[in-house]
Amino acid sequence: MTEKITSIRIDNDLWKKAKILAIKRGIVLKDLVEELLSNEVRGEEFMQSLPVSAELMQSLQDRVDKGEVPFIISTNRTAVELVREGRGR
Repeated sequence: MTEKITSIRIDNDLWKKAKILAIKRGIVLKDLVEELLSNEVRGEEFMQSLPVSAELMQSLQDRVDKGEVPFIISTNRTAVELVREGRGR
């Protein structure tokens, strides 16, 4: 993989906190930034691959924009049980 050398402007306090977070995780800041960007890109790609209507996605985004929870999972099962169930599909 080739690497891009670039520069961006980031809030100074946020940058300091990100450096501290990277140190706590035992990684360099570059790796933390790449991990976060990669997660966002993969998440967006995943969302684009889902067979859902544009209207549903817009409705969920409207809720997020209003500061509301876009959806609530109602179940008596634990998160672990839900993950295990999802892996079986």
